[in-house]
Amino acid sequence: MKKSLLIGLATLLLFACQHELERPNWDVEMIVPLVHTKMTINNMLADTNLNVSENADGFIHLVYEGSFIDINVDTLIKIDAIADEQIHTLDSASFDNVVITDTATIGETISEIPLGTLIFPDGSTNSIPALPSIANGDTINIDASEYFETMTLFRGMLIIELNNGFPTDISNVSLTLVNATNQNIVATFFFPLIPSGSIVSDSTSIAGQTIDENLISILNNMDINASNGPVLIDYSDAIITTITISDLGITEATAIFPEQQLTETLKEHTFDLGSAQIKEIGIKQGTVTINVLSTLPNGKMIYNIPSLTKNGIPFTSGDMVVPEATNTNLTAFAFNFEGYVLDLTGQEGRLGGDTVNTIYTESFTFIDYTGTLETINSTDSFYSFVEFDLTPEYAKGYLGQDTIEIEPKENTFDIFNTVNATNFEIKEVNLKLKIDNYIGADFKIDLVELKGINDKTNEEVTLINNEIIDINRATLSNNNLPINKTTSELIIPAEEFISILPNKVISAANIYLNPNGQSSTQDFLYPEYPIEATMSIDIPLSLIAENLSLRDTTEVDLPNDNEYEIEKIYLTINNGFPFDAEIQLILLDEYNLIIDTLINNATITAAQVDGNNIVVNSTSTTIEMDYTDFESVKKMVSISSFTTKPINQFIEIYSHYELDITLSAKINKRIGE
Repeated sequence: MKKSLLIGLATLLLFACQHELERPNWDVEMIVPLVHTKMTINNMLADTNLNVSENADGFIHLVYEGSFIDINVDTLIKIDAIADEQIHTLDSASFDNVVITDTATIGETISEIPLGTLIFPDGSTNSIPALPSIANGDTINIDASEYFETMTLFRGMLIIELNNGFPTDISNVSLTLVNATNQNIVATFFFPLIPSGSIVSDSTSIAGQTIDENLISILNNMDINASNGPVLIDYSDAIITTITISDLGITEATAIFPEQQLTETLKEHTFDLGSAQIKEIGIKQGTVTINVLSTLPNGKMIYNIPSLTKNGIPFTSGDMVVPEATNTNLTAFAFNFEGYVLDLTGQEGRLGGDTVNTIYTESFTFIDYTGTLETINSTDSFYSFVEFDLTPEYAKGYLGQDTIEIEPKENTFDIFNTVNATNFEIKEVNLKLKIDNYIGADFKIDLVELKGINDKTNEEVTLINNEIIDINRATLSNNNLPINKTTSELIIPAEEFISILPNKVISAANIYLNPNGQSSTQDFLYPEYPIEATMSIDIPLSLIAENLSLRDTTEVDLPNDNEYEIEKIYLTINNGFPFDAEIQLILLDEYNLIIDTLINNATITAAQVDGNNIVVNSTSTTIEMDYTDFESVKKMVSISSFTTKPINQFIEIYSHYELDITLSAKINKRIGE
């Protein structure tokens, strides 16, 4: 018991006297990488338009390809024209004849004679005595309201026709036609004798007359001649009077006009396509807009282009109801012609055979039926024209002869935009001009000028001066796509061109379409498949260079916290190129502004080479610096200036050559605080 108490007391005293343990800390030195970059030919030229290729041994070729002239053929065939301008006036229109008939039976005449029906009963056979002036001042009301309310004419004929169906002759027939409203005499007719069973007629001009809807025909006199013996009395036998108003030229009319055609215009229209003679165009996109102005209250127009088809169906506008114009604004009816085929050989079955550049159109104007009274006059008219705006998908025929002038054009040539040199020579360079022709026509291209310029050094090299290239026509497969292109090439030595490290290329050319005239083979043009002119340059990297300057930019990777101090900077460069190099390192902030130049023109020894000037070992160089302020540094620009050794020998560059640059920092860091 006593022993246990002593142990417990000792334990309590031990824990009561224990101090809190302190956390350990210490300072360490370490070397951490800040920047690591490898400069190979691939990444040195990454920002250029050069492609890097290599052979089985890794020997590098630099290849450039781009267009050197833009040949625009869209304007060779384009239909952008205004056609079919027409004016349709009512004085040129032909209106339907107005025809009114009246029937007067012999039964009606006998019923007006005292005891006539007893003396001459229906169905009897009797001799008819002479009855002079059997009609004297009788009137017949003529209702023309079915046709018009009032009509003033500048042209017209009034025709009276009498069909004598009585069983005996009639004579001395005098008729007067008057307007019911004002009793103005329209016309008077006289027929001295109308034999039984015969028809007589007479006509007179009513130009300048105003005709009302209600007319009165006054029978001033009619004699019935004695029959030639007994005749059958048939009360249904009649004298039929037909009044016809024809050849109407309306100065003004108020009427419920029935639908009637005013004009019909069937015509061909030839487009001005220069010297081209086109037979067919497939339409990629485009519109035909029919613009109409009508002063009629009920005008309508139909416009057809039988030459224009889609899936074999000719184009028709259908009924275009044209509102009555209240100002000079035209009503436009636009139609989308995408996918249509336009036949330019003219009207089918035309006299003289097929033609070119020509369409056939039909236009019809109408007075439309409205069911209400409308007033029109001779000054009312249709005015219309048609706008064609068509972009071809293809054109077939003869494209004509033309000259396309390509003015001198300056193009940026940026394959060396990160490269500078005091002296730069390539052992062998070929520049190839390749022209792929997808057009079914012959061409001649006069390359007026092709030259390279380095506007930094004011050097220039002329590659071509008035070089002629003949381009053969492409062909179709069974008169349809695909196109069998033709290719023409011109290869030019370009060592001197490359040696100035050009940054601009100037080109000019004249292109002659069908220089030898029309071929026996039909031309064709698909604008989506033009002439493609490319320039390619093959640069085997066997070179002599003095101060060949290459540039690369790399992100700077700093530690994540600020618990360190930079004591020293180490730059380690492993040079795998057979060049001496001068290195310049420039520090940038996050806005790409220069903070400082870390190294300026530090000399790096060339790699070791064998007897064939091929690298066998890299050389390593380490430079120690007392630069410590990296707080704002975000990027580092490496500029390497190479000079080949020996200076008068061409050195070949291989894909495994590289310049390895590592920027490290020796830092002090306290651990444990």
